[in-house]
Amino acid sequence: MSLPLLVGALLTAAAPHTPEASASRGPYLDQRTTGAAYCYDPESPVLSEAFRRPKPTPETRVDGAALAEDVRFLHQLLRTTYSGWPELLAHRTFDPDAFFTDWSAKVAASGTTVSFQDGVLAPTLAIREALTDNHFGPSGLLSLLREDPRLAFREYQADAPPGLKLESCDANTVTGAQGDTLRWAPVLKPDGSRGQRLTVSARGAGDARTLRCGDTSLPLQVRPPRPARQFAPKDIYTYEPKGDVGIITIRRFSGPPEAEAGLRQFVADAPKHRKHKLLVFDLRGNSGGDDGYVYEWLDAMVRGPWFSSGEVWMHGAFYPCFEWNSRVQRQAMDGRLDTPEAKAEREALRAKWPATPEPSRPVFDSGRVEGHAKTPFTGRIVVLVDRDSASSGESGAYALHQATGAPMVGERTGGFLTYGNAPSFVLPRTGFAWVVPTKRNYFAEPVEGVGHAVQVYLDAEDMARPVAELLPRLRKLP
Repeated sequence: MSLPLLVGALLTAAAPHTPEASASRGPYLDQRTTGAAYCYDPESPVLSEAFRRPKPTPETRVDGAALAEDVRFLHQLLRTTYSGWPELLAHRTFDPDAFFTDWSAKVAASGTTVSFQDGVLAPTLAIREALTDNHFGPSGLLSLLREDPRLAFREYQADAPPGLKLESCDANTVTGAQGDTLRWAPVLKPDGSRGQRLTVSARGAGDARTLRCGDTSLPLQVRPPRPARQFAPKDIYTYEPKGDVGIITIRRFSGPPEAEAGLRQFVADAPKHRKHKLLVFDLRGNSGGDDGYVYEWLDAMVRGPWFSSGEVWMHGAFYPCFEWNSRVQRQAMDGRLDTPEAKAEREALRAKWPATPEPSRPVFDSGRVEGHAKTPFTGRIVVLVDRDSASSGESGAYALHQATGAPMVGERTGGFLTYGNAPSFVLPRTGFAWVVPTKRNYFAEPVEGVGHAVQVYLDAEDMARPVAELLPRLRKLP
C-alpha cells in the first residue's frame, strides 16, 4: 500500500469526533449546521475568553477532572486532524494512543488540581521529543517549548581555514548534530571581504562543538542569540524607495485590521516595487501568519511556473472551517467579536454553509505554482532572514527564493515549517487553546527545528543592522 493510501486508511478509520458542549456554551458550533466538526462558535464565552486570558505559568493549577476530559478530547481531535499523527503512529517506540490514555489517567488520578507543568507542559514535551514539531502545543507557549534544551537546536559555526577540504567534513562527528545540516556558504564581512562559513545545527547544552574534517579538528562556536523585537501593527509593512533600490519590510503576515490593511497594501504596491532594479525584503523577526500575501505578490511579479514545497493537508473533519476559525480567532484576540464589521466578515463566510460532511483524508499538492504577471519583474531580489523568521515568515522567504532565485541572507530561519497551517483549537472544559498543524510540507533537506539554510551568511553582530547599512554589501550579490 502506498504512503498516501496508508495515511488515508489510518485517518478514515478514526471517525470524526463531534465536540460535546461544556457546562456553559461550548466553543464549537453544531456539526449539523456547519458540515464539519470543530468550527468555532463566536458567541461562546469559552471561545472569547480562550484568546484573551493571561498565559498560564508552569505553576498554574488546573482542574484535574476537566483536564483529563480535555486530554481525551485532544486525542480524538488529533486522530483526524493533526498532520503529524501518521508519523507518530509509525514511531518505533512511541505509541500515541497508549500515551494519551495514560496521560488522561494520570491527570485524573493526580487529585483535584494539577500543575500546568505536570499536566500539560511535560506531556507535550514528551510528544515533541518523539516528533519534532515546533507548532504543536498550547497556544502562546510555543516559544517557551522551543527553547527547552531537550528540544532546541542551535546553530554552531566557524570560518573555514585556508586550504580546508570542505567535502572532508563529517557532521556526524558533532555532538547532538541533526543530520544533513552541515552547510558552507559565503559570509559577507563588514570590511567587504568574503569567507566560507561552516554551520551545523545541533541539540544540547554548551556553546562549543568540534567538527572533524579529515585529520583536522575544527572548533565551532554557537551563534550568539539576540533579543526578540516587538513591532506595532502600523509597522507590519513598510516600503522605502531609495533610487534604484526598494526596501520592503514585513514584520508579520497577520495581525489586527490595521496590520491586515498594511499587508493588502503590500500586494497593491507591486507596480511600484517593479520599478526598482533591486528589491530587499526584510523578513527578520517575522513570526508568521498567512504567506498567501507573498503568493499574491509573486503572481503579479512572476510569469510562468515555479515550485514551492510538496504538501499533504488534511481534508474532512476540520478543513472546511479553517478560514472561519482563523477569522473568529483573530476577532477574539482583538476583542471585536461583537462589532458590526466582525459580524459582516463572518456572515460572508457562513453563507457557504452547510457543507457536506466528508471523511478525513490526506490531499496531496505538488507545490507547482503558476505566475500570471503581465509585466514580470526583471530586477534582482535579496531576502533578509534570521532565527526569528518563523512559520510563514520563513515560508514566505522560501517562496521568494524559489520563484525568483532570490538569495536568502543572514542566518538559519526558525524551523516552524515541516508541519504548517497551524490553527488553534479550544479545549472545551479547561478553555486552553491548542495549536494543531493540519498540513505536512516536504523539503529536500531537514527544516523542522533547524530552519532553512541561507545562501549567504552575515555575522551575528550584523543581524540587527538596518538595511541601509547592509546595502553596500547586498548590492554586490549576484
